[in-house]
Amino acid sequence: MASLPAIKAGNLAVISGGASGIGLAAAAFYLSKGMKVAIGDQSESSLQSATKTLSSKGDTYLGLLDVTDQTSVNLFRRSVFEKFPDAKLTMLMANAGVGGPTKASTSDGWDRILSTNFHGVVNVCQAFLPDLKKHGEDALIINTGSKQGITTPPGTGPAYNISKAAVKVYTECLAHELREDKASKVDVKLLIPGWVHTGLTGAKDGKPKPDGAWTPEQTVEFMVERIKAGSFYILCPDNETKREIDLARMEWNVNDVIQDRPALSRWHDDYSSEFNEFVKSKTS
Repeated sequence: MASLPAIKAGNLAVISGGASGIGLAAAAFYLSKGMKVAIGDQSESSLQSATKTLSSKGDTYLGLLDVTDQTSVNLFRRSVFEKFPDAKLTMLMANAGVGGPTKASTSDGWDRILSTNFHGVVNVCQAFLPDLKKHGEDALIINTGSKQGITTPPGTGPAYNISKAAVKVYTECLAHELREDKASKVDVKLLIPGWVHTGLTGAKDGKPKPDGAWTPEQTVEFMVERIKAGSFYILCPDNETKREIDLARMEWNVNDVIQDRPALSRWHDDYSSEFNEFVKSKTS
């Protein structure tokens, strides 16, 4: 099992969308390893709460960040290095995300979701990549995707699915580009969470964690295990869905193209029985 050279005491971790959920759990983990942590988030109330949570855990900077706005990203970056002028940035998590109902036939909600979930990842990665490369040490980028960007279930809203599918492809391309750059020591990973109890799934409304969901801390623990193992696709299970089921669903989805089935055949009445038998054959 590999080590985690990018997670090094005294070095800097930057997390967008880090004031709650997975980002906040990751921040606590990096601080426990002696890293300095900078969190950017668009929610002032979440930043205030995160400040209280992290204040006794280590050296932190928390600031407002709108990942959809390149100017805001650049200002946040400048503030981070004003706080930590000599720190080596070796860990970057592009984690900010939003959800909401959308339809393929109407434009409502699309700009907000795509601007945050996809363009926000691109903006953050491109702004901080020179800082990850310049010191010549091992560094790591982790972009937060979603299983819904792979299986694209119709009930969750096409804008969200498409934004996360775009994050997957962008992260693959970035990983390849940096792998081919022999002067770079920056590695890239795609985090694919399962069902996690976060603000997107009811936590911000004070709802108790459902039995089927993981906590953000469980997700981060799994993420670290898979990074150590060398995985690029950090495909997280949860208490409801095992890895074998996720893989079967993804394989079926790809086979829609290979076998020229109707779009999203998993949810097509003519294929539902065949899909159920397929999953059973893969998981029994």
